[in-house]
Amino acid sequence: MKIGRTKKAGAVAMSLIISGSILLGGCASTGFDNSDILRPPRTTGDKAQIQELIEENAGGDYTLKYPKDGSYRSAIINEDLDGDGIDEAIVFYKPSTDDEATHLLFMKELGGEWKDIGDYTSTSAEVKKVEIGDITGDGVNEVIVGWTDNAGTVCTLSAYTIGEKTTAEMKVDESCDQFLLADMTGEGKNSIMLFSLAAQNVDANAKMLQYDIQTKQIFTRSSVAMSNSANSFVELKYGRADESRSGVFVDTLSVSREGETQFIYWDEALSTLSNPLNTQNGTVSTNPTIRANDDIVSIDINDDGIIELPTLTRMPHTSNENIDLVAFESTWNHYNPKDNDLTPVFETVTELELGYYFIIPKEWQDSVTVRYSLFGNSLTFYLWNEQEESESDENIRADGTLGDKLLTIQVFTAKEWTSTENKDFIEIGDYGDRVYAVSIPSETAATKKIAMSLNKIPDYFYLIN
Repeated sequence: MKIGRTKKAGAVAMSLIISGSILLGGCASTGFDNSDILRPPRTTGDKAQIQELIEENAGGDYTLKYPKDGSYRSAIINEDLDGDGIDEAIVFYKPSTDDEATHLLFMKELGGEWKDIGDYTSTSAEVKKVEIGDITGDGVNEVIVGWTDNAGTVCTLSAYTIGEKTTAEMKVDESCDQFLLADMTGEGKNSIMLFSLAAQNVDANAKMLQYDIQTKQIFTRSSVAMSNSANSFVELKYGRADESRSGVFVDTLSVSREGETQFIYWDEALSTLSNPLNTQNGTVSTNPTIRANDDIVSIDINDDGIIELPTLTRMPHTSNENIDLVAFESTWNHYNPKDNDLTPVFETVTELELGYYFIIPKEWQDSVTVRYSLFGNSLTFYLWNEQEESESDENIRADGTLGDKLLTIQVFTAKEWTSTENKDFIEIGDYGDRVYAVSIPSETAATKKIAMSLNKIPDYFYLIN
């Protein structure tokens, strides 16, 4: 038996499938690092022309270089940059005769043949990220490339415009730890958004770079402070905070693995970037989204077109329990930048790594708790029998005891599901190689009024694509 329904819930890191197909074809055999493939297999037609052009520019053998982050992960990117309906090719390669330089080659099909329309050299060893979008406002896409050294630390940028038969490089003086393109101002063109962690004598910050049509240069239009507690960026996403305001949701981690979300947007009235969630007290952030679980990030979890921000609370437990087996209750909030407040939407137990969330029914609020299995592939809801609070100290949280089971959710691989009897579980959904199943125990006197029935599961259980 199979019940349940799937909800699209925004771009989540664990479930994002990057489709960067390699134009030259072929597979890396065992023992090869697929980030650096030397001389791909011979091909025919357009692919052969492209390969020959790369070899000609490289002067022989070469190594393809792959972007490490972002949506474009192929060493050869096919994209219609100038809007004529025909893809150009963007190639990253390193000639075998040059240990230092990484090349960026643009190719375009002209008169039925592929032609070199620009070959640029970077002294950086690695390609961090590629962003493609219109930053000039002329309707033609530009290519923004982030470069890093072997350690993958600070990212330097270069920008390229695409002409009918040639390309041109634009200088970008700023560096950063991460970047993306987004139409922050609503002017019909993308800004280059840079995000930098705190460094020696420099606070963490976000900067908005734009192209000036008069000077034909990229300049820094605005900047805003960010949390100095951040040690790394988890995810950046451009999206809506409410019906009228969009911006970049920045999820970060601190050294102690605490998560935090900041919202960077363009304040039109003040003509500046704003980050109202960044409430800094020296080196300590008091952001209300700070959370102890580093697996949870801001996402459009309920497919309403608005990004929800999570706040977390550890579920009830005894003082001598293994805290790692006690689940968090995730409260998903809409954020109002104008008033700088969070409005709860609903509460869930969320398993982003396993690809689902379960809405906690209202009648279960404050009366249930959840425990993970030792192997992490299942969780069980229990009644929670809370003891009376200590009269001697109201600040000491009273312990309680686990009550009767209400529900177990378990994730199987497809092979596990088909190779075992699973008499105690009923399938409620599947996604890829995963099978989601539940076990619902018989009612007891304590659970009778709030017991979960099988036909109610689709109201609370959702897969995250």
